[in-house]
Amino acid sequence: MIRKKNGKGLLLLLITGALLMTGSTGCSKQAADTKQKVEGLDKLGQIKVISREEGSGTRGTFAQLAGFVQENTDKDQTVKDAKIADDTASVLNMVGSDRSAIGYGSAGIMVSDSQVKVLSVGGVEPGQNNAGYPLSRSFYLVWNGKLNDVEDDFMRYIRGAGQEIVSQSYTAVGKQSSFLSLKPKGKITVTGSTSVGPLLECLAEEYMKLNPKAVITVKQTDSSDGIRQTMQGKCNFGMSSRDLKDNEKEILDYESIARDEIAVIVNKENPLEDISMEQLEKIYTGKITEWQKLYD
Repeated sequence: MIRKKNGKGLLLLLITGALLMTGSTGCSKQAADTKQKVEGLDKLGQIKVISREEGSGTRGTFAQLAGFVQENTDKDQTVKDAKIADDTASVLNMVGSDRSAIGYGSAGIMVSDSQVKVLSVGGVEPGQNNAGYPLSRSFYLVWNGKLNDVEDDFMRYIRGAGQEIVSQSYTAVGKQSSFLSLKPKGKITVTGSTSVGPLLECLAEEYMKLNPKAVITVKQTDSSDGIRQTMQGKCNFGMSSRDLKDNEKEILDYESIARDEIAVIVNKENPLEDISMEQLEKIYTGKITEWQKLYD
C-alpha cells in the first residue's frame, strides 16, 4: 500500500521451521495460565536485557507495541543497563552466549541457531501471515520527490515480481506479477534499517539481473538515519522498519513493501516457552529484574 505525503494517494535468510516451532507443544499450556510458574527460572538469576540501539526502527516499534514509549515523546523507557546490539545478528550472538539473556529482532532474518530459541507471545508464535501475533510491523521504502526512470522501474519490480522474494521470508503486501524492465540506466543508493537491509539487498540483486544498466547500493545503518538521509537528499531511498512520524510524512513519500514480525528470543537453557506483552514491558523497563519473579 502506497502512502503519499500531505495525505495523498548479510543475504536474505529463510526462517527455519525448527526455530519458529521450538517449544510449540508447551506454549499453549503456558498461555492458558499466564500465572503458571515455569520450573527452572530460579536458576537463571538476574535478567540480562538485550536491546537494539536508539534510532533502530525495530527498537522503536517493539517499545511502542509493548507499551513503554514515554507519553508525548518519541523516547522509550528501556532499562538503562540494557546491553545494546546494532543488528539482529548481534542480538542472536549476545543471547546465545548468556543463558540469562532476552532479546528481540526481525523474524525474517532469524537463522537456525542451536544456542537460542524463539518464544511465543501470548500463546501465538511469529510466522508469515499470522495475523494474531502481536509484534508485527511494516517495512517501508521512503523517497523525496518525483521518482526518476530507474527509481520508478525498481519500485515497479518491488511491487510486482519482487513480492515473490518477499514472500519467502516475510508476508507479501502486494500480488506477485510479471515484470518487464524498461532497462533505464542509473545508480540508486538505499540507506537505513538493518532489518530491511537484507531484503533490499536480495531485491536489488534480482532486479539488476533484469536491468544490467542499473547499479543499486544498499547501506545498512538504522531507520532514523535512512529517513534523515533521504530528507537531506543523500540517498535515493531510505529503509524504515518503523512507522513514519507525522513530520516525516509531510516531507516524504513512503510505501510498505513487506510485513515482518519481531521475534523474542532467549537462550536455549531458559525453560520459558511463552511470554506475555505485559511481562515484556516489565522486563524492558526494569520492573522485573529476576527470572524467578516473572510470574509474581
